[in-house]
Amino acid sequence: MAATAFEMHMARTGGVEVLKGREVSLSPPGPGEVQVAIEAAGVAFADIVMRTGLYPGVKAPVTPGYDFVGRVEALGSGVEGFAVGQRVAALTVTGSYATHRNVEARFLVAAPEDAPAEALVAGVLNGLTAWQMFHRVAGSVAGECVLVHGAAGGVGGLLLELARLAGVRAIGTASAGKKAEVEAKGGVHVDYRAEAVAARAIALSDGGVVAAFDHVGGPHLKKASLAALRDGGTAVLYGGYDATRGGKARPDALLRMVLADRLSALGLFSGSRGVVGYNVTSWRNARPEPYRQDLAKVLGLIAQGAIQPRIAKVLPLAEAGEAQALLQSAKLAGKIVLKP
Repeated sequence: MAATAFEMHMARTGGVEVLKGREVSLSPPGPGEVQVAIEAAGVAFADIVMRTGLYPGVKAPVTPGYDFVGRVEALGSGVEGFAVGQRVAALTVTGSYATHRNVEARFLVAAPEDAPAEALVAGVLNGLTAWQMFHRVAGSVAGECVLVHGAAGGVGGLLLELARLAGVRAIGTASAGKKAEVEAKGGVHVDYRAEAVAARAIALSDGGVVAAFDHVGGPHLKKASLAALRDGGTAVLYGGYDATRGGKARPDALLRMVLADRLSALGLFSGSRGVVGYNVTSWRNARPEPYRQDLAKVLGLIAQGAIQPRIAKVLPLAEAGEAQALLQSAKLAGKIVLKP
């Protein structure tokens, strides 16, 4: 029997006004699917990029929503390992700005009961990204030093916490007004507006960092990340914020990014340096078992209080447009969460 769900849908691209609430008929879960009641959905910069039509592979009409935490309401045929009433989480890319939805069981992970839904959902997209970059891509170990750009942001703040847990020293870039936030998570603050980041990182790390986590791309990757590496270091690129700043395409920045990303293989070889691109969805699809293991680990750390994602604001699902506008303004630090 079909159920009724409420979702924030966009029939076309545009500003936040294109996000409209609507009721939809939700069919029973199909083979390999699970129907969930959503407790909390995260608001991501990727949602804004989708809304403006710039996200690869996602076109309007679409219901945004990159991740969620919720409870199982019904199981489709062939689903094993989950039970009705169980709390779960998933990285979905789209569709989670909703009260209820069907999702492929292979993307689900059991979620802890003893933590607020908003804290757990802040660990899905952001936490999984931080964990996999830090542990699987960069492979930083105790005693080393890393550079985290955007250290007061959702992913950046979690990278600082993961570094602290691993005994790795972290240098975090952020504006002067966010110095306290960086230091509270164990990072050494560098004001990217007032200081030469690479030179400062080299001085603080006594010769260069073993990894630099870069969400900006373009010329920034070379001058603020690669330039800060020691021999044997790795720059991890996980975004192109400069080319879509504010959720709008910037053709000049796109061109700069393409030109700047023409890296010299010989130059990288001579210093045993590397540049690695990381995309959380590609990792989920290509390596499903590590995806489930890593997401479960992150959610467990949140439930234990070992890492504490910062929640900037919790808004009702119907205010998804306001939530995206707040994220776009860059005035808040931490994760913005929607709750039905």
